[in-house]
Amino acid sequence: MANMPAFDDAVNLARMHPGLGVGLHFNITQGAPLTHPSRIESLLNSDGLFHGTSTALARKALLGRLKKEDVIVELRSQIEKALGAGLRLTHIDSHKHAHALPLVSQAIIETIPQYGILSIRLPDERSADVSITGAPAVLKQRLVAGALSFLCRRIRPELGQVKTTDNFHGIARTGYWTRDWLMSLLDGLGDGTSELMCHPGYQDEQSSPVKTRLTRSRLSELELLTDPELKTLLAAREIQLVNFDFIFSKERK
Repeated sequence: MANMPAFDDAVNLARMHPGLGVGLHFNITQGAPLTHPSRIESLLNSDGLFHGTSTALARKALLGRLKKEDVIVELRSQIEKALGAGLRLTHIDSHKHAHALPLVSQAIIETIPQYGILSIRLPDERSADVSITGAPAVLKQRLVAGALSFLCRRIRPELGQVKTTDNFHGIARTGYWTRDWLMSLLDGLGDGTSELMCHPGYQDEQSSPVKTRLTRSRLSELELLTDPELKTLLAAREIQLVNFDFIFSKERK
């Protein structure tokens, strides 16, 4: 996230682990922009900050008050900061899935090939794991997954030379992972490329003040993703762990 305080730490981690793919988590939802506020007024509130929620951004887009030109300008600023730090970006995704909005996705699809970036996350989760039932909070996630999938069906035909994965998983279960769910998902994974959205991490003094329900689930996701039995299942099912570069290496064969 090029406009957030941990950017330099993320760059250092990427340099320490050059085998990892690194994507830009394009952010026009929270914090301050990298571009001068006078150049992207439709993205900002009266304090010169992003509006703070995906709902506020979507409302502005629906009212026709969000300008694609402003999105492109801030997108360029964030990409160029990442590239200027020496990173090679494998793909673009966005904070709070802002690019599910047609105007934002159009801005990204038109812009990123100019930087040699030809992959994008498409949060189109249409598999059985969106049909989960349970607590109201889980039901809310299911509805969010369905809404994003609906929007993404409009985006897919517009991708052109920009590529994405064949399948996507993780929205309906964001913050509510269980071991049985993860093992079942991987055991029944279909053919092709699949992205599993996850938020592994630690809860520390820096993350504690952050207003997100994911703070407590980060450690549980980390524990599940590093479970030795998971590695055994991946090997048994011949599931290969890859990054977005694999989409193009697969096509070149």
